[in-house]
Amino acid sequence: MTKRPLIFAAAIAAAIVCLSSTPNASGADALRKFSRGIANIAWGWTDLPLTMHSEDVMWGPAAAYTYGVVKGSWKVICRTAVGIWEIASFPVPWPDGYWPVYYGPEFPLHEFNQNLLWYE
Repeated sequence: MTKRPLIFAAAIAAAIVCLSSTPNASGADALRKFSRGIANIAWGWTDLPLTMHSEDVMWGPAAAYTYGVVKGSWKVICRTAVGIWEIASFPVPWPDGYWPVYYGPEFPLHEFNQNLLWYE
């Protein structure tokens, strides 16, 4: 019974040490990696409609409902898996200083925020 408070205190101390590390010049740190993982899990599903929309704008509705669905579904699966990975490994500075492992926008809805889809 007396070991529980000691284990809890050690866990809190480890979390403080991990989250208070000095960020590198890029601004990426453990807290950003953790929040990026949460955002990827919570908002990763938005890649499907955004991909379908961009394919519709570029190539038409036939591409949106075929290639756009397949490509968007794959992006949702990849982004969700990367989100789970980033939450599980946020204290570890891999790859090279907490940089994202997902090839694409760092956060979901980044394309929408950059107005890349407003050229219709």
